[in-house]
Amino acid sequence: MQRLAGKVALVTGAARGQGRAHALRLAREGADILAFDACTGFEGVEYDPSTPEDLTETGRLVEAEDRRAVVRGLDARDLAAVTEFVEEGIAELGGLDVVVVNHGICGYGFTWELSEAQWEEMISVNLTGVWKVLRATVPHLIEQGRGGSIIITSSVAGLRGLPFLAHYSAAKHGVVGLARSLGGSPERPGARGDARPDLHERPAPHTHQMTEADVPEP
Repeated sequence: MQRLAGKVALVTGAARGQGRAHALRLAREGADILAFDACTGFEGVEYDPSTPEDLTETGRLVEAEDRRAVVRGLDARDLAAVTEFVEEGIAELGGLDVVVVNHGICGYGFTWELSEAQWEEMISVNLTGVWKVLRATVPHLIEQGRGGSIIITSSVAGLRGLPFLAHYSAAKHGVVGLARSLGGSPERPGARGDARPDLHERPAPHTHQMTEADVPEP
């Protein structure tokens, strides 16, 4: 039995890796998918960014599960663009039930050697961009009156400080506080929120592209 039949899920950072795995798992549970990703490089990031082709492939794979997919390349920091995408996606797919805020970047450096641009970029993508997705989606969950689920990808760096990752850790600690504020208050009746540490993130000068094999069975 598909646990999400008739539901609609939004996944950010969905072009590849963990975000794509989330989108496909939700689709296999019966959800139609709204997915976006910036698909562009960032100044403080050394690894290769996702591409528009990656995002298109995510959409194709969702549709191969016999689910509908609406995908778009956009930056979570652009509140107007995120809001427009969410509203158009809801109109096309018929609602919104699950929000998976998964996007994020990672960079390294001594705390005292980080540039102002590196610090601001990390906070704007990994924290402010998360809030902007919530700002664009939570009102719809409340207005619909049928509840919903909000999942925000955090990190072990959101639970403790890690060397060479001060800006990343600060952003992820902020994400945990944001989720706790949302999930532990009467601000959003009917919807539940949670921040999940991404135990697959490891500070290292390489990237690990998460696949479905990395996602444990519930």
